[in-house]
Amino acid sequence: MTRSSTAVRWLYLLAAGFTAHCATNTVRHHAPGYALGLATVTVLLVVAAIREYIDADERRAAAVRAERAARLRAIADQRDIRRAADALLVNGTCCERWWTSCGFHHDPDTCTRKGTTR
Repeated sequence: MTRSSTAVRWLYLLAAGFTAHCATNTVRHHAPGYALGLATVTVLLVVAAIREYIDADERRAAAVRAERAARLRAIADQRDIRRAADALLVNGTCCERWWTSCGFHHDPDTCTRKGTTR
């Protein structure tokens, strides 16, 4: 959980405690309507704190799933790149100059590996 999520959850619980205290004081002063309203707000704040906790767990689980999927995609991409590189090696790559020019400007007369076959 992030610090802000934890802070918001504690603020909800502190506000719930304060409104519960206010509700009990209004009951003592014979104002049941206000007490009922404050008790409702207390319940809503507790529900908000619980929901914040559950949402934080769901966000963490979603982040783990996304990271795992990205890692699997990266492994698959590396595998594809390796296959392409192996195909290039089999199909006639020759020297550093061939690689730096992507096979376009390759002079077989100045090749450092002329006469070698792959």
